[in-house]
Amino acid sequence: MNLRICVIALIFQLLIFVPVVQAVTPLDEVDAYKTIMIDAKQLDSVIGEDINSLSMAAYNNDYLEPIPYQIDEYNTAGAVYFEGWDVPLAGTPGVLDSEDKLLFLYKDSGPRRKESARYDGGIVHEIRLSGQGVGDRYVYLVKNSRLRSDENYVRYSADEALVETDFYTVTYDKNNHIEWLDFSVLDYESDKNPFDVLKIRIFTSVLGGLIDLAFNNNDVKLTPKIERIGPIRTTAQMKMSFQFLGMSVLNISMQLHHSIRSLTYDVRSNIPAFRRSFASNPLVFISLEGNDLQGSQIRTANGPESPAVTDGKMDDIERAHVNNGVDIDNSWIWASTRRNLDFIAFFDFNSEQTEDIDFYYNDDAELSDPPERFLGQLPNVGYRINGIPDDGVFGFVVSVHMSNGFKGNPEIFSGKIRRLPDIVVLDSRRNNLM
Repeated sequence: MNLRICVIALIFQLLIFVPVVQAVTPLDEVDAYKTIMIDAKQLDSVIGEDINSLSMAAYNNDYLEPIPYQIDEYNTAGAVYFEGWDVPLAGTPGVLDSEDKLLFLYKDSGPRRKESARYDGGIVHEIRLSGQGVGDRYVYLVKNSRLRSDENYVRYSADEALVETDFYTVTYDKNNHIEWLDFSVLDYESDKNPFDVLKIRIFTSVLGGLIDLAFNNNDVKLTPKIERIGPIRTTAQMKMSFQFLGMSVLNISMQLHHSIRSLTYDVRSNIPAFRRSFASNPLVFISLEGNDLQGSQIRTANGPESPAVTDGKMDDIERAHVNNGVDIDNSWIWASTRRNLDFIAFFDFNSEQTEDIDFYYNDDAELSDPPERFLGQLPNVGYRINGIPDDGVFGFVVSVHMSNGFKGNPEIFSGKIRRLPDIVVLDSRRNNLM
């Protein structure tokens, strides 16, 4: 009897002193690599603070640990700010203003910290992320900590025009980033580059329709002017210049964002009414040309459920996607290469002025459409913008997300990719988080 009591007492003591591991529901691939972006206006207790004094941490294995993050300052037009560029900063340089953004990856969040967990510096905000089916996860905004994560999800070399992430690598022409010299993807099941080139086209008429003009990549110079290099996202401020007879006839601002599994093209232009009056019925095309992606399957937001299949020639299903594939409100285009690489693209206007858009697609094994590195349109996939406003600010964003294979129905994961978890920011001074 005494032995039994002793054993029970020992078990009870072990249960008391064994630490309880706080678990969080694992994130699937779509959520894990999602960039969480929080408007700084939600971080009210640190508005006006030195940006360099702020950092982030998450609770992991009974410790608070630093996680990769970045704070991007924004300009008055709602784009990333660059000193010396045309658009002024919305706020004070080096100081957290309400227009700035805090960025980190969803996968770096963790369980809620224990009250006993200590950390260098002071916790100013607990940030709760509540995702559908994954419960609550947490990160912490910290002030005056000496601890920083050395993880960089994006690496960029301006000298080599090289971008590396843990998923893809792209090398540009140093003098013209419209030209890709190499594009490689992790675990892609082919020795070939999956993509040939990003193509930008403008077709228009001048002199009342007497002369037709066509601008392609040979007439476009995309020049990097300055970069914002961060561990979550690298942004390059570009000047896009369209050339005609050796002269620049149209200059456009573009910001090119590289994240761990995505590329984003943010295009903005202020079109003078006088210059716009010379162009009749302009059409703008932006598309991604594949390199011999035979057997690839493509779906569109409004197109038929049957996929377009790349085989070097157009068929009725492919034409149905072209005729009905996308519109302003439903713009996703999903492609599976069947080689351990999927990508899904979205189109959004970032200006009040908009135009109708259509799905652009070509499946032709023999067609040469220079400039390109490889013969054929296998396939050429993207968007057609059916016009340009008569004057004023006009812009759009095209984002391309990549995976070794999105799981499930594109009608579902297309929405999930762009849906952030519910975010609640708590102030440590009001909620005893210190």
